[in-house]
Amino acid sequence: MTITFRQLEHFAAVAELGTVTAAAQHLHLSQSAVSTAVSDLEKALKVQLFIRQARGLVLTRDGQSILAHARQLLRDVDNLERNAGRLGQELTGTLHIGCYATIAPVLMPRLVAEFAESHPAIDIRFSEGSRSDLLRQLMKGECDVAVMYDYRFGDQLTEVGDVVPLGSVRPYALLPAEHPRATAGEVSLADLAQEPFILFDLEPASEYFLSLFSAAGLTPTVRFRTASFEVLRGLVAQGLGCSLLSQRASHMASLEGLDYAAVELDGSPEALDIVAVMPGNGNHSRRVQLFLRQAAEVLSTSPRYYPACER
Repeated sequence: MTITFRQLEHFAAVAELGTVTAAAQHLHLSQSAVSTAVSDLEKALKVQLFIRQARGLVLTRDGQSILAHARQLLRDVDNLERNAGRLGQELTGTLHIGCYATIAPVLMPRLVAEFAESHPAIDIRFSEGSRSDLLRQLMKGECDVAVMYDYRFGDQLTEVGDVVPLGSVRPYALLPAEHPRATAGEVSLADLAQEPFILFDLEPASEYFLSLFSAAGLTPTVRFRTASFEVLRGLVAQGLGCSLLSQRASHMASLEGLDYAAVELDGSPEALDIVAVMPGNGNHSRRVQLFLRQAAEVLSTSPRYYPACER
C-alpha cells in the first residue's frame, strides 16, 4: 500500500492533539476519515502508531520515530510548494514554446531576439509542428505554451487548456505572376475552383481551406499537396497552380527568386484567430505572461495581421 501525504498529515495532527476527535475538528474532516487514514498508514508501515489510554492516544516508540520523519516530510513538501511558487514568478529558467509551423517564421525569430536582449536569464526553447503535434506536446507537458490557429473544428481548444487570443489573419490567394487576375484587387473562390489548385496540407490546414470552398458550394481541382510553406510558394511561382494561405510573407517571391501575386479573397472571409494555448490551471508564470504580451505585439506588426480585438 502506498503512503500518502494526507495520511502523514492526519497522523501528525492526531499525535499533536491527542485524539482523533480533536484532529478531525482541526482538519475540518470527519472522525472516520481521520481514523481511516491513520489505520491505513499503520497497515502500510506494518507498525502500531498509537496506544489507546483513558485520556486519549499515546504514541508508541515506533510512532515517535515515525512522527519525526513525518514532520520532516511535511516541512519538505511545504518548502517545495513555496519555492515552486517563487520560481514561477521569477524571470529566470526555461520557457518551452510550441508553434504552428507556418506561424513560427513570423513569430519566433523576433521574439527570441527580444527575450535574449531584455531577459537573458530566460532560456527559450521552441519547436514547430502541426496542430496535433502541439496538442500532444501540451498534454505530455513538453511545452509551457503553444501558438496555433483556432480552426474551430476538431478538438475544442478550451477543453485542452486556457486559450488567449494573440491576433488574427484572413486567408488570401496566391497566383502565378502572369495570371490574368494577378493584378486584380480581389479574386473569388469560384475563380480559383476553375484553376489547378495547390493545397497546403499541414494538418489541419487542408481541412480548413477545403471547407472555404465547400461553404461556397465549390470543389477545387487539387493538383498538388504539400505541407511546406516554401514549396507551395515555389510551385505557384513556377505557374503550376493557384493556392490559399493564411501565412503572410513580406516579399512575394519564392526561394528561387520567382515572383508570385498575393491577392485578397472576394467578400473578405472571416478572420482566422491565432491563439496561445496553455495547460488549464489558470496560474501561469511571469515568463508565460511576458511571452503572451510580446507575441501579440510581434504579430500585430507583421504583414497583414490584425490585433486580437479586430475581426
